Amino acid sequence: MKLTYGNQTIDLFSKELFPMGPSKKVVVSLSGGLDSASLTYLIANYFPNIEIYPFHSKDVDGPLDTECALNVHRYLKGMFPQIKDLRIFEVNTSDPVWLKKAQDELDDPIKGKINGVPRWGNVRGGSKALQNRRARWTMHKEHSTVVCMAMSMNPPVDVMKERGFYNVSERKRDPGRSDEKQVDYGTYMPYLYVDKRFVAGVFKEHGLMKELYPMTKSCAWGPESGNTNYPDPCGRCFWCNEKGWAFENNLL
Repeated sequence: MKLTYGNQTIDLFSKELFPMGPSKKVVVSLSGGLDSASLTYLIANYFPNIEIYPFHSKDVDGPLDTECALNVHRYLKGMFPQIKDLRIFEVNTSDPVWLKKAQDELDDPIKGKINGVPRWGNVRGGSKALQNRRARWTMHKEHSTVVCMAMSMNPPVDVMKERGFYNVSERKRDPGRSDEKQVDYGTYMPYLYVDKRFVAGVFKEHGLMKELYPMTKSCAWGPESGNTNYPDPCGRCFWCNEKGWAFENNLL
């Protein structure tokens, strides 16, 4: 199904990627952020016969993310009964075992880079990504279906440079640079080739700005990253800047 928001189009569960049609059930990674909330909404709204099994990675270093995920899940489940209970996995970005695994992967000449740039911005990010990967694989195996992730593309490079947040963004997500596939190893990423203005369009056109939007969280910098405004958004990280650009006057 082709859906257009923010002058960008995705083909959700396209026949090219799903020749037999979408599965009767899907898993959705629900982070508590705007992207995953919008994707869960689109699947539930346009594919009402699909059962949705959401999960969330609860990071001891990011308790607000879990609070937001719980609120988003409660809101969407109230709208769509096909959304099942939220499963929560415990993760810890500071775990030395996972930090070492992340460092080992970053040091690997093949696994550690995408298009010649580091896979993750830092080791802590890698630790969380690896633990999230484990959670996705667990859900994929348990439900024998795809795990839908809402990873989107960066804003245009010239926009990020002009607004001063190019250096805090992940290069692998720059337009045209991702070598990831929309469907790979049981993961489906329908937002891979659209940016957050697509997400903003979903919220605005479906009347989700008043209730759902305030439930979400985008800022990725806590006290350990120098956010002196915590628990309020730092206003300096990539996610704050990306959100500000996509929604313009709706940063907070």
